[in-house]
Amino acid sequence: MGSLSQAVLQGLKQRLSGLKILVCGDVILDRYFFGKVERISPEAPVPVFEIEKITHSLGGAGNVAANLACLGCQVELLGVVGDDEKGKTFVELAKSLGIGTSGIIPDPQRPTTIKTRIIAQAQQLLRIDREERKPLAPETKAKLQKIYQNLLETSDGVIISDYAKGMFLSEGFTAWLIGEARVKGKPVFVDPKSENWKKYESATTITPNLKEFRAVAKFEGLNPDDLEGASRELVKRFNLEFLVVTLGKDGIFLYQPDKGTQRFPARAREVYDVSGAGDTAIASLCAFLLSGLSLDQAVELANICAGIVVGKLGTQPVYFHELENYFKEGGEHG
Repeated sequence: MGSLSQAVLQGLKQRLSGLKILVCGDVILDRYFFGKVERISPEAPVPVFEIEKITHSLGGAGNVAANLACLGCQVELLGVVGDDEKGKTFVELAKSLGIGTSGIIPDPQRPTTIKTRIIAQAQQLLRIDREERKPLAPETKAKLQKIYQNLLETSDGVIISDYAKGMFLSEGFTAWLIGEARVKGKPVFVDPKSENWKKYESATTITPNLKEFRAVAKFEGLNPDDLEGASRELVKRFNLEFLVVTLGKDGIFLYQPDKGTQRFPARAREVYDVSGAGDTAIASLCAFLLSGLSLDQAVELANICAGIVVGKLGTQPVYFHELENYFKEGGEHG
């Protein structure tokens, strides 16, 4: 486990509670229909799903914010919902977790992005999406910019959570967000969806998963299978401090210009559902790094958090006490 121990966690909890992180991104309402399937329909060869309960959780940038809140940080969330019932549900859920919602703007021009998952016997049968991927209206963008500038003053860092749902499609908007933060000396962590990383230039770090990493390497004319070589080049081209690639069941890959590469093997004990693991990784990495841990320690702990979250069904955050339990149980030897 290297330099990590329960002692590190003790001081950490207190430092996390003093952090304020600004999350800016595509917010999604995740809805789950839980039920059972016991017969096939007489009308067509399809299963009959008997619904038993419906739950909602924060998805997209909302899940990043939820992870930060559950680790004990103060969080402000900036994003756009529809002027509809689902938008209100999203805001209520965020408030119930203690997430600041002054930056969530209702836009009558678009619906709240919602992903509905149909789950029977712990298996996902179907996902139904309702979304409109179009750039922000100029007046919505102007409102967000004003709120962002105000919130930035008191924030310790920024996470940009790009889910390609329209928040970052406006020309120059992402570069403006990063530029404003960097001028004020605030680190910026980016979870990318686009293979065109030009808009993320000069962020502190970008945290693609392996598929996204390979897509951008290809887009940039690099060898997508050469993790180290392509990382070195991407860090240089986009003026990053370091690069983190989440490798799913293979853990996390870290590249730093002065130290080269490090691999952190996966810490998952059981894998039920990988949805949201990237959100957990970027939220915890940002929180741990800003709380004063070294980059190696922060990545190692973020890796453990991602390992905990894939053991849960559905989009769920990791709580600080789960991290404490992980160490109490002797980490991966538990």
